[in-house]
Amino acid sequence: MQTQKNKTYRIAILGILSAFIIIQTFVPFLGNIPIPPLNPTIIHITVIVAAFVLSTKDGMLVGLVWGLARMVKAYTLPASPLDLLLWTNPIIAVVPRVMVGLVAGLIFHAFLKRKQEKRGMVIAAVLGSLTNTVLVLGFIALFYGNEYATALNVDPSNLLKVLAGIVATNGIGEAVAAGLIAPFIAKALMKVRRK
Repeated sequence: MQTQKNKTYRIAILGILSAFIIIQTFVPFLGNIPIPPLNPTIIHITVIVAAFVLSTKDGMLVGLVWGLARMVKAYTLPASPLDLLLWTNPIIAVVPRVMVGLVAGLIFHAFLKRKQEKRGMVIAAVLGSLTNTVLVLGFIALFYGNEYATALNVDPSNLLKVLAGIVATNGIGEAVAAGLIAPFIAKALMKVRRK
């Protein structure tokens, strides 16, 4: 009976988080916090929560949903020509999102074994968030460095400095948001499971 409850809970939470990811991807301002001059994303928090509440594999699965949804959006609703260039590449659109679930899940569960749930959630959320930022920007620089530099109106030789600036602004903002919000949501969902 308990196993069936756990399976039902897992499927329900996976469905809810996957649906939420799709909504966040396609509905403007639900996946981002517009704080000028930054525009930090909060979609990765949903992936991190899945890794905390369910498992590392489930976090990776929700990350996969995010990556695929982002690719579909690039094909169907591109905001710019850059969208079609960058976000239709599965290495940029999908791999970092799956890695968010992997990194957050592995780190959290390592802390959980040491009975440090709170600390583990914060550290795992921050590192999971930074994983997305660093991998996305790194892959963009690797595959489309010249095109991205042109779009940003910077010299290609200065692109790494510009990307480091993005990590230091948006990336840190996203990581702080993840470290504050993900544990709060995950704990609430864990309480529901325990009842």
